[in-house]
Amino acid sequence: MRIRKSILLIPIFISGCTSVPLKASMKNETDSNIWLESSKDPKVVKWVQDHNAQTTQVLESDPRFQSIATQARAIVTAKDRIPYPNLHGKMVRNFWQDQTHLRGYLRQTTLNEYLTQNPTWETILDIDELNHKEGKSWVYSGMACLAPDSDICLIKLSDGGKDEVIVREFQVSTKSFVRGGFEVPAAKTSVGWIDRDTIFLQTDFGPGSMTTSGYPRQVRIWKRGTPMADAKLVFEGNATDVSVSGWKIFRHDSNTMYISQGLNFFEDKIFVFDGTKTTELPFPTTSNFQGEFAGQIMTMLRNDWTVGSKTYVAGTVVSLPLSAVGQPNPESKLETIFVPDSNSTFDGFSRSKDYLLLSVLNNVRGELRHVTRHAAAWVTKPVTLPNEGTLTIVDASDDANDVFVAYQTYNVPTALYYGNGDFKHPLKAIKSLPAKFNASDIVIDQFHSTSKDGTKIPYFVVHKKGFSLDGTNPTVLYGYGGFEVSLTPMYQSVMGKVWLERGGVYVVANIRGGGEFGPKWHAAALKENRQRAYDDFESVARDLIARKITTPRRLGIQGGSNGGLLVGVAVTQHPELYNAVVCESALLDMIRYTQMPPGASWIGEYGDPAVPSEAAYIEKYSPYQNIAEAKTGAVYPEILFHTSTADDRVQPGHSRKMTERFEQKGHRVMLYENTEGGHGGAADPEQTVHKVAIEYTYLFRKLVD
Repeated sequence: MRIRKSILLIPIFISGCTSVPLKASMKNETDSNIWLESSKDPKVVKWVQDHNAQTTQVLESDPRFQSIATQARAIVTAKDRIPYPNLHGKMVRNFWQDQTHLRGYLRQTTLNEYLTQNPTWETILDIDELNHKEGKSWVYSGMACLAPDSDICLIKLSDGGKDEVIVREFQVSTKSFVRGGFEVPAAKTSVGWIDRDTIFLQTDFGPGSMTTSGYPRQVRIWKRGTPMADAKLVFEGNATDVSVSGWKIFRHDSNTMYISQGLNFFEDKIFVFDGTKTTELPFPTTSNFQGEFAGQIMTMLRNDWTVGSKTYVAGTVVSLPLSAVGQPNPESKLETIFVPDSNSTFDGFSRSKDYLLLSVLNNVRGELRHVTRHAAAWVTKPVTLPNEGTLTIVDASDDANDVFVAYQTYNVPTALYYGNGDFKHPLKAIKSLPAKFNASDIVIDQFHSTSKDGTKIPYFVVHKKGFSLDGTNPTVLYGYGGFEVSLTPMYQSVMGKVWLERGGVYVVANIRGGGEFGPKWHAAALKENRQRAYDDFESVARDLIARKITTPRRLGIQGGSNGGLLVGVAVTQHPELYNAVVCESALLDMIRYTQMPPGASWIGEYGDPAVPSEAAYIEKYSPYQNIAEAKTGAVYPEILFHTSTADDRVQPGHSRKMTERFEQKGHRVMLYENTEGGHGGAADPEQTVHKVAIEYTYLFRKLVD
């Protein structure tokens, strides 16, 4: 499918500081820091090493650093974590990491064995052992196995955690890579099985084969035993597309092949492929294709769609018989599966042999519905499960009715439920995560702030009972606000242990740009309306202060990737509101973001800075272009930037340049850049521990001291 679908010294704070004015235009400002976009330049390597040394010298010498690291390590390497299942035929597979297997290992067991309290596992592939043997630093990045027995698989391995992967064919029964099997060199590759000797291959075939976003634009079919270069080209997208891909459905009721052409991040053309020709599906390109079930193809509409005299509102899920594709007037056979309302939105499907599980968000809390098809009609029933937190469909079997669902919320550890059948009886909790922090006095409130345009913005506050409403509570406000990503209640073991237990308050803002209330909630903050997401976040911060939950002296913000952009904008627009900023793997130079692959793939979200009318609104909020000089009286909190040299999704140059420009303009700032970890910032549990200790030590120094 489509590639989409993440401190130093004393706080600088003046309570009466006003917002920093934005510059009128950045078009003619010379960027003297472009050299920091290179990760191979020895000068850049030394610059990073120097900044890392400055940051670690301060934070690792803080007595809380080791305490936080010890608590985090006990949690992330604990043996009593839930081993989340991945169903492969009659087997359950799992990828596991611990203190003796930092890079992890693939293992499997039978379904019946998995359902026991302490299943016995068989190791399939040990990544640490492979690294030792090959002298590499591989990070496991997933696998695609050929149904129904799933004995042969295409395994993806990443060097240090990058999005760029190599692909190798692996046979589970022999626990070995297939000699002379399918093997693809490092690239942003996607693959999929057609049959035992044939695969769909999308990779870098040289000049002209990749999009401007840095992903493949060619779908090829590769036959076993032939050179990769001879793989047959069956579809080619445009250079300006995001990506293309081909895949095949392996089910008892379907063996359809599809090809996707990603026109931009939110528009696709989907084709049925018969091995020779393609036939486009009659859905709007803006809809979100949901696959096939019981001879029906399904999609979720991102925009209102009028067909004849009927209008299907944005967020509606509709279906169409696969047999109608390519026939006259196929829209006349449309059926409705789900219609949203003001509080609820479609969150996804999972399919088993005989039913669908439909995931719904209702006021940012999860619900599940059991969907079947009888007598040419869709039948939907509620599924009895807890509904005050997040419900995640972990996996479902295509050739049976087995399904696993996880439930969690901020103060309730994750429980894994199992079901098999028609849901006449409630799903059974089979595994539970033991409490990782004392939540006996932790409560969750949901409040609403009012954004500048009057929109009510929901947010969750997680805190100890009876906390004082006197503004003294150290508070971390987290947000994302982009790409239809929904922030739902999650049991965060490490945060709970090192922050909530010690009296910290944790806040999650469900701002526009996310998917919490459907496509319109997301679309409200697209492109020229991006500032709405930042206004929403600001409104939550001000509401926390107005409620006397915290004050600017005790308020910190945190976000990663697009959320890193969010907190970058927040601190450059309203530095007077915050005393700590954790900015992770962030987009920050929005004038050059499209020139750093895969930035061009996000034009559908942010707009194109190469277009003057779009650059005009982008440059108004782009953090890198909106840092004021200290000599003008501007005061910023001392920010912590965290990134990775191996991040090939959001280039680490964003964080480096932002750090350098803050320093050039007379401000204190901190940066830590891990050499591995990719976009997540950590490649193994020990790197995760270090990342946590760095960030929370910083937060305690800024918000508690």
